Amino acid sequence: MLKKYQQQTLAIELLKRHARVKIVHQVTGIPIKPLRQTYRQLHGRSPSPGSIKFSTLGLTGSRRKYKDVTLFAVCYRVAASKSADDQIQAVITAFDAYKHSYPFGNLDFSAAWVISEDLKDKKVQVSTCPHCRAWVLLNAREDQVERCGVCNNSL
Repeated sequence: MLKKYQQQTLAIELLKRHARVKIVHQVTGIPIKPLRQTYRQLHGRSPSPGSIKFSTLGLTGSRRKYKDVTLFAVCYRVAASKSADDQIQAVITAFDAYKHSYPFGNLDFSAAWVISEDLKDKKVQVSTCPHCRAWVLLNAREDQVERCGVCNNSL
């Protein structure tokens, strides 16, 4: 009974952050239909249709998007180091920190989930620029030229 309550509570926390229903289903195991109904109750509209991005590469098309993704990745790295055993809680904490530090950021929770998965699987990595010490995200751009988003030097 307690486990079901924890799953439902987690689902509501994720849906409050506009997480895609498929992600909430994957994390909690709750069927999709009640999740959609709950989303409608919380937000007064149906959840967004369509698929989610499957890779960080699809989220970093412009410099602005790259900087958004990098900021979230740094937040996630800190949150994951504090709660190494609970990835979803680290994503929630990092997403809240991202939104708090940059309220006008365009990253949504579902994109944050994709980035966290790529960081966990080591498809992308957070590092610092050797020239200006700014945070950079490696292996996250289509052009394969690793450049700092701040000083624009090659890494």
